[in-house]
Amino acid sequence: MLARHVLRPLVGAARSAVGPCSGAGGRAALLEAPACCLLSRRWMRERPRPSKAKEHVYSIDNPVTAKNWPPLEDIGDPMSPKRCRDIMHHLNVLEIERMRRLRPFPMPQFAPGDMVEVRYELSRSQQTFAVFQGFCTDVRNKWLNSGFTLKNTYDGVGVEQLVPRYSPRVLGVRVVHKLPQRPPKVDPRPSTRNYRFMYHNYVRGKYGKGKRLLWRWPMPQKPGIMSLEPRIRRELANIRRQYMMQRIEAKLPSYIFPGPYNITRRQTREIKAERYRRMLIYAWDERQEREGKKKRLREKTRWGTYKIDKEPTTSALSDLPTYHPLSGNLPK
Repeated sequence: MLARHVLRPLVGAARSAVGPCSGAGGRAALLEAPACCLLSRRWMRERPRPSKAKEHVYSIDNPVTAKNWPPLEDIGDPMSPKRCRDIMHHLNVLEIERMRRLRPFPMPQFAPGDMVEVRYELSRSQQTFAVFQGFCTDVRNKWLNSGFTLKNTYDGVGVEQLVPRYSPRVLGVRVVHKLPQRPPKVDPRPSTRNYRFMYHNYVRGKYGKGKRLLWRWPMPQKPGIMSLEPRIRRELANIRRQYMMQRIEAKLPSYIFPGPYNITRRQTREIKAERYRRMLIYAWDERQEREGKKKRLREKTRWGTYKIDKEPTTSALSDLPTYHPLSGNLPK
């Protein structure tokens, strides 16, 4: 039933498109019409034939021709941020190679902490140069802007000099004294697990360490202040062991000391859960107090609302001096 009502206006439209011819010819034309014409429906504001007028309008605002115009063979690739970065990178690489070829000496390898001597020219016209010797405090690898910092003291005054790596004024670089290389650590873990030593390994926001597994399960594995519960557990075990040895020496029966509470992983999780719950409660209370304070401030400073807590004892008219003309005859 629904298909009949849908096809009725479509068949009427097809008949009107076929024309006023009737009879066998009209029916044959209607039957020869494709099924897509009978089942497709065009909206009222849709044109029966798509317009191609925009294809002949060459402007930036026209989305049809702006995609492929101007032609690439005339202007090359369109300028984009990525192409600009690539151009600057290639220019930096070419300049680095050119400066490396013009360099009259081989650049040695050095690291922060080495004593380096730099010989650079002061004036090319007068053929003068200077020598600066200091400890390398920083090495910057930034392509063409690479450089290193040397620091030394002269007459009790600290002097720092930033030497560009690819500068034509640098005549020579020499490593005077090199720091001895540290032997690689066989065991990357700290020498002790006491929190009093090597505490800087557990500071929050550490850099360059990555996610390393310093210890197994009983010890903390994420950066942060080292938890005291493993240390308390170890100290409690030592105390229990000493107490057991004393009882054995005194020929007393063994006594199992349960401790203040069983420090287990479940207990640690319960403590963490309780701490987190209290943090949420405190945060909620503080948020509610802040919202109430803001609400009171908005009510206080709302335009057109004035509130006086108590009636003033004196007014401007009652505080007039005796010689004022209105002091005797105040308005009622």
